[in-house]
Amino acid sequence: MTNKEKFLALVSKEETKTVERAKARIAKKAYTRISNRIAISILSRLDELSWKQKDLAEKMEVSPQQVNKWVKGNENFTLETLVLLSKVLAIDLITVATPKAEAIREGAKFKYSEDYSITTSIKQLKPIITMSDDRLYENNYQTA
Repeated sequence: MTNKEKFLALVSKEETKTVERAKARIAKKAYTRISNRIAISILSRLDELSWKQKDLAEKMEVSPQQVNKWVKGNENFTLETLVLLSKVLAIDLITVATPKAEAIREGAKFKYSEDYSITTSIKQLKPIITMSDDRLYENNYQTA
């Protein structure tokens, strides 16, 4: 049996959906970022209140599994759920621009200057290896 025949014997005959899954992941990247921020807010508040996920589940009248989905950042939250979570945890999970905030933003005056410069600063880590009696090597990194 040739190498090509061995390879073809190992390759699956079924089509994979890897490309479609990758495209779907990219499409929901923005949603995932927001969902993760909400999850971190929930977990932080649970720590502040010294609550467990089970405590939140009881107060929200949902299963502990549902709360677990929320804190993993994999949940597509409804507005109703976010409002109830905000109420139970006493935190704001949604911020919506009010007409007053919009009016302030629209009334703001910006000055633009054509005289500008762009500077970039790149910090590089340079390893410094030092010898000592108690340790053979210590790796200290300093920025350039």
